[in-house]
Amino acid sequence: MSVRHARTRYHVMVVTGATIAIAGSVIGAVRMFGLGGEMVHGMPMSDMPEMVLAGGGILLALAGALLRGAPRTPVPATKRFRGRGLVAFIATTALTIDISKTSTLGFVIPGMRAEYGLGPTAASMLAVAGLSGTATGALLFSRLADRVGRRLTYVIATLGFTATSLCAGMPTFGGNVVMCFLMGITVGGLAPLLITMLTDLFPGGARGPVVTGLSVVATAVGFLVASGSALWLEPVYGWRMLWLIGAPTGLLLTLAAVLVPQRAPAATEPSGGGTRELDGRPRRIARAAFTIRLQWLYAAVVGLMTFGLTTWVPTLARAGDLAPTTANTLLTAVAVAMVPGAVLVAVAYRRFGTIPLAVAMATGTAALLLGLVTSGVTAAVPWLAAAMLAGSLFAVNTLAAIFLPIAADLAGSASRGRVTGTVSFSNRIGGLTGPLALSLIVSSVTDVLTAVAVLALCCGAIAWYTGHRHRAVRADLEREARMLTAPGVPPG
Repeated sequence: MSVRHARTRYHVMVVTGATIAIAGSVIGAVRMFGLGGEMVHGMPMSDMPEMVLAGGGILLALAGALLRGAPRTPVPATKRFRGRGLVAFIATTALTIDISKTSTLGFVIPGMRAEYGLGPTAASMLAVAGLSGTATGALLFSRLADRVGRRLTYVIATLGFTATSLCAGMPTFGGNVVMCFLMGITVGGLAPLLITMLTDLFPGGARGPVVTGLSVVATAVGFLVASGSALWLEPVYGWRMLWLIGAPTGLLLTLAAVLVPQRAPAATEPSGGGTRELDGRPRRIARAAFTIRLQWLYAAVVGLMTFGLTTWVPTLARAGDLAPTTANTLLTAVAVAMVPGAVLVAVAYRRFGTIPLAVAMATGTAALLLGLVTSGVTAAVPWLAAAMLAGSLFAVNTLAAIFLPIAADLAGSASRGRVTGTVSFSNRIGGLTGPLALSLIVSSVTDVLTAVAVLALCCGAIAWYTGHRHRAVRADLEREARMLTAPGVPPG
């Protein structure tokens, strides 16, 4: 059997598996919505054969992709800019939906606690399972992309994203936990892949601000989708509908796979990437200042703060006899305000740079929250407490949206996918402890605000230390450059 014939057969396996997975997911979602009447209810596993069918299709597609391998022909660098705007739109949209799925977790927990009679610690296991899956996916999919190419990795992730939305019909809390873990694998694998794709699209000095701006926009709109769904769909269809809407959105992402680049184009730009040139060595300065270990530490602290707050803000916002509709309206309003705020963040990134932006966001958030806590206003006015919790999400999610584009920008084109995956893994590992830690104090808005303020200060300290190292390294390299170019000094 020729190599070409074998690769064609494996390609047929991928297409067949994808078709089976899509058919199973669509039929399952339609049946689940139609059988539940107005409210979406859980059903026995024996009544959900489509879930098994979809899972089998994904495994078949994955096997075909692994056997087929990555494309042998490299993508020419001249194709880098063809259809760049469309690819950027697809990647940003996919990132938005991916982030909305993580944000939905916090809106699902109140209804799930009421249905299953769960306490905060038990309910936090759903978040722990989901974040464990995202950590696993961040590592697995970054390596899968090296093995089979980006397009097939994207297809596998979006198929899993679509199929796991059928967890809306899970009858038990344990089944929801298992499905949340599987869903997390696809969500965690998709985010670093999309950031890497966006980073490859934009060369030179525009890369950092543009990719960071798109990441913040995706974060804002993703939370807006999650909060808006909770505001308009949950009262009518129940909390399970927040899971089920992932089926049609995941299907749309899968169909857009034809527009996803299979591999990164060959690198032709200087190694400076997204930072300004300084004697041909800008990335050396950035890497020396913001080492991979510092990136891991920063990502872990941001994950602890972000996922802990995102998981419990919807629950805390409903405390103090505040109606769920009012709480969701406040969260949706803040999400709307985050969208134009994302543009300001991109402008600030371009004007001041990453480090001053991170320091300002972190210290500003900490100062605001600590001021509210010490004044006692949030304890006296429930709606103001909910608004401040929602407002803190803007700054926290902005910090979360910054770190992954920075990691992708600093990494070389050959290792960008893997570096982004490991930094994302550190973020998810930090996030694992967030829901559990905040579940211990979830009944007190004041304590949560204090904890988030302290973590924000830690992020600011790491960013300040990185900036200090960056200035020191830059000064050393400038001094070295002057010595090498001074008259009478031999080169090398």
